[in-house]
Amino acid sequence: MDPNERRYEFVMVNDSEDARLFIELSSHAVDLVEARDALALALQSTAVTESPLQGAERSLIANAAMAYCRTFFPSKVRRPITSLVQIPARVFATHDLVAMFRNRTIAHSQSDLSVTYAVGVLDADTLEVVDVSAPNLSSTMPPEQVKNFIELVDAVMAELDQVIEPVRMRLAARLAVTDRVSLRDVGLSPTTRMLPAEQFGSQRTRSPYPTSHPMYTRTGPSH
Repeated sequence: MDPNERRYEFVMVNDSEDARLFIELSSHAVDLVEARDALALALQSTAVTESPLQGAERSLIANAAMAYCRTFFPSKVRRPITSLVQIPARVFATHDLVAMFRNRTIAHSQSDLSVTYAVGVLDADTLEVVDVSAPNLSSTMPPEQVKNFIELVDAVMAELDQVIEPVRMRLAARLAVTDRVSLRDVGLSPTTRMLPAEQFGSQRTRSPYPTSHPMYTRTGPSH
């Protein structure tokens, strides 16, 4: 190890109103980052010939819409992001478009962006009925709108950063006047609940000040 390399230790910030607010705001940031990453990959999937992501564009955009809309749809564990920051006027039309896309196409199958037809298959020579099929034709968000979606996410992230920063600074100031040695020695550390894969689920509600999280072990044979 390089003796000049700076080392770090980590301690949990004590539970407080600001700590809980910081967690709430930062959890919104996690969803926005997920949305942006998915959108960037969606554009990459169509821009690169023979991309390993080819064919994944629709799923990536759907994931981005769900992740973005999680930030402002009703939740039992956090306030909507729209009660904490303002959606800039220049991207509000895109915000509404994404919300409608999520509601009518992604979360529910209502819009004509995805239609299924009943089609008879006939022998071209004899006109004998061979089969009846149900082809589906789906349209996802075009690249121009994906770029607008990225601009929307970036704009909301910038607004959120401005709200997070003063909270971060207040927490850092409190840590600075704390006895860091005792904080390191007796401070809380998050714990991991190791569970078998068969118990995977989401029955527990997230705490506003979490101190543990589940991880699931592979129990089947490796492939």
